Amino acid sequence: MDLWDRICTNLQARKITVADASKKRSMELRLLHGVAYGHPWFGRWGYGFCHGSFGVTVFNYKRAIEILCSLELDRIIKDFSETEQAKEIKQIIRLYRNLSETKLITLNDLLKFMLTVKSRAVRKPIMAASMNPSSSSSYSLISKPSPRTTLLQQSTKPFMKDSKPAKYKKFSTVIASMDSRWPPRRLEFAADVIVGALKEKKERYYGNGGMTRQDVRDAARLHIGDTGLLDYVLKSLNNVVVGNQIIRRAVNPATRILEYTIHEVGDKVSEEQDMISNIPSPAMIAPGVDVYNDVIFLYKHVLMEYPSSELVELATQMILDTKHFVKEWPFSDEEAQLLTFICRLLPSSLGNGIAEIVHVPLHATLSDLKDAVECALRDTYCATEGIEVVEFDGLEEVENGEVLFGRVESGTEIRVRGVGVDSEGPLRHQGGCDAWKVVCKCGARDDDGERMVACDICEVWQHTRCCGIDDADTVPPLFVCSACCDSLLPQRADYEPSVAALSDDLLLLNHPLDYSLGNGY
Repeated sequence: MDLWDRICTNLQARKITVADASKKRSMELRLLHGVAYGHPWFGRWGYGFCHGSFGVTVFNYKRAIEILCSLELDRIIKDFSETEQAKEIKQIIRLYRNLSETKLITLNDLLKFMLTVKSRAVRKPIMAASMNPSSSSSYSLISKPSPRTTLLQQSTKPFMKDSKPAKYKKFSTVIASMDSRWPPRRLEFAADVIVGALKEKKERYYGNGGMTRQDVRDAARLHIGDTGLLDYVLKSLNNVVVGNQIIRRAVNPATRILEYTIHEVGDKVSEEQDMISNIPSPAMIAPGVDVYNDVIFLYKHVLMEYPSSELVELATQMILDTKHFVKEWPFSDEEAQLLTFICRLLPSSLGNGIAEIVHVPLHATLSDLKDAVECALRDTYCATEGIEVVEFDGLEEVENGEVLFGRVESGTEIRVRGVGVDSEGPLRHQGGCDAWKVVCKCGARDDDGERMVACDICEVWQHTRCCGIDDADTVPPLFVCSACCDSLLPQRADYEPSVAALSDDLLLLNHPLDYSLGNGY
């Protein structure tokens, strides 16, 4: 990212937008870094809020960051006191409070300190212990261990619990560590379909029911049309438990072809593989053994599963729905041999974005500036391909042949008026010439990149999530929006506003966060 930022700076970029999909160990970094540092991961390079999905505004985003950052640790311990994670959360908070030189009060303080401890951790020796420790090639060390890092390592060694290496893994455990574009429910459904095909083959031939990859794929395609999903699941099925069945993948010694076989849990598959064990979950490892493991635990339970708090849930969702960030470079006029102007087209019927930076020589006349502006606008925008510049605001008294140097200061913004602008054509929109309309109850009025569905009556697009359609579900062949339903059906007396309708009321609170007010607790 440092290289990319330097490239943009050297190319004199004016504005760069990014879509933040960065993850680490299944954690969305825009949420983790937002709570720990008050800005997304890209914020380290100066990127800030551009626009949010599902109608999230910059005020909502900043308010959501403020709510999560200000969660008090003592309050978190109290709210989790009746949950299964109460002991682990209390241990994590107490451990890192003892390690910190400063007082940790809020969740922001805790996560920031934990990530700092992780970044200062020392890498373990990578060579055999029998080698000469004085040799510089025997060890790969970043720095000398700090007293607090040593204390962390020493204080947590006795808490490590013994666990045997996994023989088989549950499929739910496998997909939890996979970075997939399909939701877990779709992956589990595909695995169940594959198990059904293998069971049918096994029952038909009274054996292990070995099937080649292509045979399994063809049988599963009768139920699932997404071949990419099937290939993705088949690649992960080896010594995996699905339901009460074990799926194995091995080469058939007779045909020398890779085959999938299925076995009941409890069947003696081989002399060495007759036991099922799972990978230790984060809750099975004592706090302090792995800093990132503790961060994942807090991320999963505090940020994603906070008990009985609608406010925290909405704030978390607001941050996750903010994926687009922007960085703007300040305008600089450092070229001594050129005059530089920001020329903005008027009227603003095409939006405030119709503005270009134009460079002309020091001896350029007003006519030269008109030609340069026309060339820049024609080459950049479809709607201004036929533009002819008529005048510049503030330069009405300057003749076309008069030199600009001394009359207009370089680096200023000049408002341009012209004719021949296609302000009503289909290509005036940034998204293209499609005449679609977005009106969603979350507040979205434009395509924000999220999954949408169009009403078959009014042809207005809305988010599937806002309409109650899960991302894993297919869009129904006939869809009628709530507005059209209300116009066709009588009003229901038992209507209650949805959570999405209440989100603005909860997040647009002007008073400081006060838990005594009952904000979702």
